[in-house]
Amino acid sequence: MVTTRLSASDLFPSSSQSPSLSSTPSRRDLLRLTGAGAGSAIALSLLAGCGSKSAGGPAGGSASASSSTQTITDMTGTQVEVPTSPAAYADGWYAHNEVIIMLTGAKGLKATHCDPKKFPWMYKVCPNMSGATSTFGDGFNLEELTTIDPAPQVIFDSDDKLRDKAKEVGIPVVACKFSTYEEMKKSITMTAQVLGGDATKIAERYNAELDQVVKDVKAKTDGLGDDQRPTVMHGNSVYTLNLDGTGTIIDEWIKTAGGRNAVTETTTSANAQFTMEQILAWNPDVIITGKAGEAEQILADPNWASIKAVQDQKVYVNPKGVFGWDRYGVEAILQVQWASSLLHPDLFPDLKIETKLKEFYKNYLSYELTDSEVALIMAAQEPQ
Repeated sequence: MVTTRLSASDLFPSSSQSPSLSSTPSRRDLLRLTGAGAGSAIALSLLAGCGSKSAGGPAGGSASASSSTQTITDMTGTQVEVPTSPAAYADGWYAHNEVIIMLTGAKGLKATHCDPKKFPWMYKVCPNMSGATSTFGDGFNLEELTTIDPAPQVIFDSDDKLRDKAKEVGIPVVACKFSTYEEMKKSITMTAQVLGGDATKIAERYNAELDQVVKDVKAKTDGLGDDQRPTVMHGNSVYTLNLDGTGTIIDEWIKTAGGRNAVTETTTSANAQFTMEQILAWNPDVIITGKAGEAEQILADPNWASIKAVQDQKVYVNPKGVFGWDRYGVEAILQVQWASSLLHPDLFPDLKIETKLKEFYKNYLSYELTDSEVALIMAAQEPQ
């Protein structure tokens, strides 16, 4: 039997490397040691031990090395006692499922509100999603959750509405919703802390890269005056007047990318409705819709013909992969790059978003996209 010796530098690369997409190791890279013999098993145990340390961590949790539980602070500011490195969990927030996929490959996910018809890329990219029971509605049937084998030990959700009911069946609820990049990083860190193992290192790498990407974009867009910033109207389904306003992560990436949100009202739901009269009054320079096929509908509809974005042919569909880039999944890191190059191609002449897309899926979702799959995601089309 051949034993492969691994140095400390093999296990833990220098942290001085720039957190760029091209240099970020994938989860597969982090776990590549599994094929290296007996020495790799020790290495992996070291990595897992590193990831499960939570005392004094960024999310405000605490646990002893031998403890079977730890206390974390969720996104509502509530301290929640959870099992250390739970083997089974449920996820009730659609967008957060992509965080789970990035951090663990959805290993241990036992129940979800997602389903393959609504999220086909999610199930194609991450086959482990098929091992989870798909449930629907505003919340989980807690009694049913307890019958799953093994039953979820933690529920991740966008809010804490289920907290009291879940206590009755002994399952803690961790609220993980966010609406800004800073909150997003905090939520990812907290989720990794709950899950333990290699999730912590993956979260650190992703957050560092998101910081770098936003910094690089802002270096070129922060100096733009209002007259250089196009007004952008974005919505989950613009043609049905379903729009995103202020107080959202959509508003943040529009501003970061060098635009101004045409929808000046605050929205708290992806289903916020507006009127055609409001849209005509806002008269946006650019329209981006989250629904495939709607760009063509808007451009062809005479009711929209007087709007500047339509007259200038600046109506676009937002890319959508495992989750919509524009909303609250981890592909937000691609969204801000795509949007900045869309709004200001002169400032980002060398940005190759298709290359960035391939690198991201390989590095963070452990999936190698083909050229045809890249084209489908860019057009918000389902996998073939």
